[in-house]
Amino acid sequence: MIRVHAFMVRLPSVSRDEFREHYEEIHVPTALPILGGTRTYVRHHVREELHGKPPFDCMTLFEYPDAATVAAVFARVAGPEAATVHADEDTFMHVPSNFYFPVEPGPAWQAAPEREAREVALVCARRARHEDAKRFRERFASSALAQVRSALEDPAWIRAHWPQTHDARYDATLLVGAGRVGGLAQAARELERDGGEVVALRVSVHATEMDR
Repeated sequence: MIRVHAFMVRLPSVSRDEFREHYEEIHVPTALPILGGTRTYVRHHVREELHGKPPFDCMTLFEYPDAATVAAVFARVAGPEAATVHADEDTFMHVPSNFYFPVEPGPAWQAAPEREAREVALVCARRARHEDAKRFRERFASSALAQVRSALEDPAWIRAHWPQTHDARYDATLLVGAGRVGGLAQAARELERDGGEVVALRVSVHATEMDR
C-alpha cells in the first residue's frame, strides 16, 4: 500500500467553512473520475487551531494499492481529462501553496476495548534543525506519543506516519481520536521545547467510499 498526505490551502478570499463546503460538495465529485484505482480518499478539514498556525486548511489522505496505480492516477491528473478538476481548484484553492509527500506507518496505539472517537485531531511535527531524523523518530516513538496520549480525555486511538522523503514539510504526522482533544494544546507546547515546530488541530473527517 502506498500512502500520500496532501496538504491543501484555501484562497485568502475563501473562509474555511466555504473551503470545506466547496471541497466536499463540488470538488470531490469533480475529481472522482480521475482517481480510479485509489483505495482511500479521506479529507481532514481544520476546524480549530489548538496550537500553532498551520500553513494548510485540509490534509487529504490518499492510499493506492501499488506504484502502477499511482502512475496511472498521476498521468490522468496531468492529462486533458483533468482540465475541469484543475479549473475547479483555481476557484477555491491556492494551488501553488499545496504540498504533499508519501508516508509510511509509524507507531500506533488502540484502546482496548475499542472506543468511539467523538473528536479527531491532527498533529504535525517538525524536528529541530540540530536533530537528525533517526533520533527524532526514536524520541517521538518512545516519549512523544505517550505525551499525546496522556493529554487526551478518553483516548481511543493514535496513528503516526513518517515521511518517505527527506524534504517533507513535517517529520511526523499523527491522527488522534478521543473523547476530547483540547489537551493537545499543552502537549504541543511541551513537544516544542526541543526547538521543533508542532501544530495541533481539531479536524472533521470526510471519507469517500472508493470502488475496489
